[in-house]
Amino acid sequence: MRLCFFRLALLIVSIFGLGACNGCNPQKAPTQDPSADKPPGATSAAGSATAGAANSGAAGREVEVFLIYGSEKKTWLEESIKAFEPQKKTTASGRPITIRAKAMGSGESVQAIVNGTDKPHVFSPASSAYIALLNSAYAQKRAKPIAQPGETVVLSPVVIAMWKPMAEALGWPKSPIGWSDLLKVNLDPRGWGSKGFAEWGRFKLGHTHPEFSNSGFLSVLAEAYAGAKKTRGLSRADLDNPSTRKFLESVEQTIVHYGTSTGFFTDKMIARGPAYMSATVSYENLVIESYQKNPPQPIIAIYPKEGTFWSDHPYSILDAEWVGNEEREAAKIFLEFLKARPQQERALALGFRPGEASVPIASPIDLAHGVDPKQPQNLLEVPEVATLEKLLDVWKDTKKTTDVVLVFDKSGSMRGRPLEEAKRGAKSFLDVLSDRDEVTLSFFDTVVYPTVGPVKLGDGGRKQLAQRIDGVSAGGGTSLYDAIDKAYEDVSKRAASARGRIHAIVVMTDGNDEGSRLTLPALKRRFPNEADTPVKVFTIAYGEGASADVLDEIAESAKGSAARGSVETINRVYADMAAFF
Repeated sequence: MRLCFFRLALLIVSIFGLGACNGCNPQKAPTQDPSADKPPGATSAAGSATAGAANSGAAGREVEVFLIYGSEKKTWLEESIKAFEPQKKTTASGRPITIRAKAMGSGESVQAIVNGTDKPHVFSPASSAYIALLNSAYAQKRAKPIAQPGETVVLSPVVIAMWKPMAEALGWPKSPIGWSDLLKVNLDPRGWGSKGFAEWGRFKLGHTHPEFSNSGFLSVLAEAYAGAKKTRGLSRADLDNPSTRKFLESVEQTIVHYGTSTGFFTDKMIARGPAYMSATVSYENLVIESYQKNPPQPIIAIYPKEGTFWSDHPYSILDAEWVGNEEREAAKIFLEFLKARPQQERALALGFRPGEASVPIASPIDLAHGVDPKQPQNLLEVPEVATLEKLLDVWKDTKKTTDVVLVFDKSGSMRGRPLEEAKRGAKSFLDVLSDRDEVTLSFFDTVVYPTVGPVKLGDGGRKQLAQRIDGVSAGGGTSLYDAIDKAYEDVSKRAASARGRIHAIVVMTDGNDEGSRLTLPALKRRFPNEADTPVKVFTIAYGEGASADVLDEIAESAKGSAARGSVETINRVYADMAAFF
């Protein structure tokens, strides 16, 4: 279960060091024992070039620094590496330094390092929470932590990205806006009509899944603080307070759906417009970046008046057997380069706050790009471990529940390993969902079979559905469009009578449609031509034989999202897909 892994993340977030202050840099995590046992496992292709090379080379032999980093700073880091190369920096022994970098999701990268599938010399996630998470997870397998606390290279506060006209309707920029203001619009039966804009409909929010994403977790923590009317000292008793829980539930009811990527919501806001989403929890640099993507209206950053958090982008040199003295020396030289004024000024130009206090904040961190250089004024305090331990349980009890139909291709082309891996993936999908969620199974080949469910996952429902998945065998053709159409018809009926839930279809297929009575254009006409469609369709193209472009088209028409998987990745793809719910 992913829950255990991410509960661990919550426990160690308490050392994140986000104390309350007025716009200061986040504190660094406390120094930990940097020694580490020798990890087993094969070295990755990226890491193999440097493994064991620390003290064995003569002058002139390259020292390669392998760096894994959070993709939020991809443009800046890639530009910095290109600028570093002509410098022809060397170690003290005269060996030239080269940099190899790999962008990965923070949670994924932690797993890769712990499992030994990647062996970087430097780890630079979006948040220091993942440094602590890596140490805790690694120590469980190796008995000792692996990562130093690291130094901040760039900064970006967590914000609520909102369409400018909507923010103005709430009083921005004259009045500070917070979670409570968003909640008032949501609770009013008139929605945006309570502010004189009935044509905007209801208030709709997006934030990432807190078990998968740093911004999602911090969103829920900020909501809890707002509900408790505190800025520090949040306790388990506060989370048990009915008024806090009611506040959390009310905010979560505004959710369109969840997800794994913070940037995903900003991109979808821009692509689909205000009717799809009123606001999303994001990072300040992503708001600035949106001005280069021609949004239908300007997007501005709201710094919640109740308080917010920093994303502090640490640069941590790992202490492991594959990081020798010269790799460590070279990594420090590259760190100095990143913190030098030219690179810090370039980070500023890309929308980040400089990690070096000596570099003054200037454009584009300004009102012309939707952000306020004087914010954030208040940073929330991370509460004690016992409170963090309980937070996810409270969120699971208050989150917006899901009614999802899992449409599963059991056609003949799925025989053998593809079917077995797809079964594993579908069961991992069930594992990630909440006990309060409901799932319907819809199997198809040439025939679209009678559905199983909807079944509530708690009280044995998850086991019941897993047994039905295990019992499936492959055969027949692929009536893909008919299967989606039947699922859409069924869940749409429930959506009409059970508002306040996420209603969705997740469809997986490894082939092209064969013999459906419905054509692709006719299927697409089934979906309402509006951003705020009550049922969203998410697709998984499984293997090279799947019509990925067609599935992308279906997902976009039904305002969902598309993914692609193989027998090697389908388990993870399914689990990631479940993060939307």
